[in-house]
Amino acid sequence: MSKKTFYRQCRMTKNGSFQVSWLPEQFAVLGKVLKLRNDKDEEWDNGWVVTCAGENRVDEPPYAEAMIRGHRKNTGDSLPKEKKTKE
Repeated sequence: MSKKTFYRQCRMTKNGSFQVSWLPEQFAVLGKVLKLRNDKDEEWDNGWVVTCAGENRVDEPPYAEAMIRGHRKNTGDSLPKEKKTKE
């Protein structure tokens, strides 16, 4: 049986830029320098430093698109827009 992987939300910085992402717990260490893969061209970008690691851990990172869809459904933003009529 394989060991369960937990994730922590982390903030990483590089050259004045930052990004927030869910990282496997083994990489969520303050000061650790990481190499991240760019989703667009799938190239690796070295030099991202973990500057903050959340205390809470989850066994599966949240799926952002599902969370956005749920928010839109709950707030009514996903409903068709009413057409404006000319008076």
